[in-house]
Amino acid sequence: MDSIAVLFGTASLACGLIAAGQWYRASKITVQPKLSDLSDDVQEADFNWELIRAIMMAGRETSSLNRVAALWTAAAVLLGGATSLLTTLASH
Repeated sequence: MDSIAVLFGTASLACGLIAAGQWYRASKITVQPKLSDLSDDVQEADFNWELIRAIMMAGRETSSLNRVAALWTAAAVLLGGATSLLTTLASH
């Protein structure tokens, strides 16, 4: 039973590290408007719409990474709880 607890603990650690990596990647997303696609006589409204589009795209990418990170975090917590339970059961 001890080897199973160690396996679950290691899996929990791996899931936690993957989740941390996803959270970190999500925090590094930048807003990148494609201003080069706009014509030389760009209107303020066109610039604003391009900026809004870029913000929406960055938000979508960030939320997708956050969702994946949350799922990995849930797996880490579940495996950590199972590790704790197995360790307690093995000691009694």
